[in-house]
Amino acid sequence: MAILKPTLLAALASMAATTQAQSTNPSVGSNSKAQGATDDVTPSTGPNGSEDWLNTGITGDGWTPPFLALSDVLHITLDQFYSGIGSPCAQYDTYFQNASTKYTIDPVILAVIAMQESSCNANAGGPTPGLMQVSCDNYPNGQCTDSIQDNVDAGTNYFKSQLDAAGGNAIQAFGAYNGWFTAGSGLNGGKGLTEGSPCSAEGRANGVPQNLDYLHQVLNGWLMGLDVYGGDNWIGTYKCDQSCADGSKC
Repeated sequence: MAILKPTLLAALASMAATTQAQSTNPSVGSNSKAQGATDDVTPSTGPNGSEDWLNTGITGDGWTPPFLALSDVLHITLDQFYSGIGSPCAQYDTYFQNASTKYTIDPVILAVIAMQESSCNANAGGPTPGLMQVSCDNYPNGQCTDSIQDNVDAGTNYFKSQLDAAGGNAIQAFGAYNGWFTAGSGLNGGKGLTEGSPCSAEGRANGVPQNLDYLHQVLNGWLMGLDVYGGDNWIGTYKCDQSCADGSKC
């Protein structure tokens, strides 16, 4: 019996996980407007474009987000999300629907953001509390409240503001929600977010290193109905513990 090398074993395990995840989630189809798009989700590609495309510039002179309109982003339906990995979010549907009406953002986008940010835990704490995990500056009157609707509205308001500032570019808006920045922001020597910035002295001074898997995980993971925090954590190629202690890239 031949002995498989560890690298081959890892590759086979990844392939098996990919196949299993695809078979249990609705088919969405690849986005013809996104470069490197594939019908199936793999560790580095998916229906909304490849990770390399979403992360354009990360390995060079800084993040230069390609353009993808929010209306062109592929995703499963809200019912599919609630009946699958997004089941913890279903109890907050009224809040997502209200914010959707107010800010004209699809409620499934809001539910996915809440799932990614807090696992849909309205009691999540920290400096950016609640479901949407945004700063108090985005609340009515710039002050945090105990209202779940205020929290969802604050997160939606912030996402919409970033979408408008990016000229409708969903990739840039999703990145901004996670603290990504482009050239001209004044950070990282005036460059956009780079592969080395999360764990640089400046990167550490500005908080927890940003996960460079983020865009791929959101656009090709959560929005496809895959559990990025659970059995589908193989999605993405930048793996680290976000403490900069393990020597890997975030």
